[in-house]
Amino acid sequence: MTELTALCATELRRRMTTGEIATTEVLRAFRRRIERLNPDLNAFVEMSWDRAEAEAAAADARAPDLPPLFGLPVGVKESTDVEGLHTTFGSLLYKDRIAAADAPPIAAIRRAGGIIIGKTNVPELLQGGTSQNSIYGLTRNAHDARYSSSGSSGGTGTALASDMVPLATGSDMGGSIRGPAAAHGIAGLRPTPGLIAYPSLPLAFDVSSVVGPMARSTEDVMLLLAGMICSSHLDPFDWNPDPAPLLAPQMMDPKTLRIAVSRDLGCVKVTPAIRARFEEAIGAIAPHVDHVEWATPDLGDMTRAFYVLRTLAYLVTYGALHESEPGRLTAQKNVDLRRGFAASARMIAEAQRTQSLAFRSLATFLLGYDVLITPGASEPLAMVEDINRREAALAMDNTRYAMDEYDFSRMPKANINTPITWTAHPVATIPAGHGPDGLPFGLQLIGRYRDDIRLLRIALTLEAVLGGQPGFGRVRPALDVAA
Repeated sequence: MTELTALCATELRRRMTTGEIATTEVLRAFRRRIERLNPDLNAFVEMSWDRAEAEAAAADARAPDLPPLFGLPVGVKESTDVEGLHTTFGSLLYKDRIAAADAPPIAAIRRAGGIIIGKTNVPELLQGGTSQNSIYGLTRNAHDARYSSSGSSGGTGTALASDMVPLATGSDMGGSIRGPAAAHGIAGLRPTPGLIAYPSLPLAFDVSSVVGPMARSTEDVMLLLAGMICSSHLDPFDWNPDPAPLLAPQMMDPKTLRIAVSRDLGCVKVTPAIRARFEEAIGAIAPHVDHVEWATPDLGDMTRAFYVLRTLAYLVTYGALHESEPGRLTAQKNVDLRRGFAASARMIAEAQRTQSLAFRSLATFLLGYDVLITPGASEPLAMVEDINRREAALAMDNTRYAMDEYDFSRMPKANINTPITWTAHPVATIPAGHGPDGLPFGLQLIGRYRDDIRLLRIALTLEAVLGGQPGFGRVRPALDVAA
């Protein structure tokens, strides 16, 4: 018999709302699994069992009213406020910070019947090649403990991949939902800004940072999104489509889709091994679709623009601290802040111009296609040991990034996720079997602006196409986590 924790959220919901199983039984099953696996994986860093158990018991005591997330356990990324739990961003700067109230998406999840069980790990100050910090330590990849769990939603990725929770939240700036989803063989959505209200951002008009749903399948992502959509008068991008289609997911006829595919978006360095595996995945899709075309929108040097614009966002939050007490920040954050202070008005203007042109180019490009597909990552996942070695070297000698010698043209171009961020278009990630290193491989699906629900229907369709072919479905971890 299939373990309860291995069942998809949609099936768990069906069984709970029909009374086949109790919500308390489901919660206990996930608690047992967390208590067995989390000591090795360290995906969850703070739990809320007392409140979760009380809410599960209350759900069992009333007649099911079929809210979208009725009785489903939900994990929350550590950086998103949950009433009564810590929000530290993995930094000693905020080690004593306890949220006084739920963030709007978390309040929405509770209204939809979801049961918040705890918080998942992040990199320090949400920046780094893996989810590791000075408060909670290292989260391990459920597929191979030697490798990065990715970031910054790496705790969420590991928790989902290891069946410790059926649904969980992430957030995304430079790929923090998309990277962990691809690395763990699961699904996620970086939504169009404003679909899920996020009014705590320091910059109200910043389109780069969003909160979004992650799950083990696109169908479950759709279910969680139905419960997360929320409004705020403090979010200038606020918009609220009817969530009803998310609760009755309809696949599309793949034959009718017009698909554009790009190996590198024209501005990213993608390794030959990733390119080859991506071409194999597209080869698995192509026989089921009438129109697949290799085509790339003109995004200019959107990779460079991403880093310029990101450093400005960092300055708003950490600039004063960098000038007064830089030792309290990570070496990488200090490097980026020096880059931000070094940026000239000309650099900023050029980055904003590139962003505007990229948005318009992509929006126009997608009038001719239903979706644009790229690899979910541009290079194989790194080993934790290699990441730690690089970060230690940076901490010892980051003075080489002095302001007067900083050159934005030397920024890395090896992240396929970053160019899309500042275009504000929605992006879904779906699993596509193993990568060249034997770890999970994912695809990045880019949809039309504010057409998130249709994008998810396309993702649902293509996930089914890939899942029906040997070697391209979701990869489940063996969970041999001994280091």
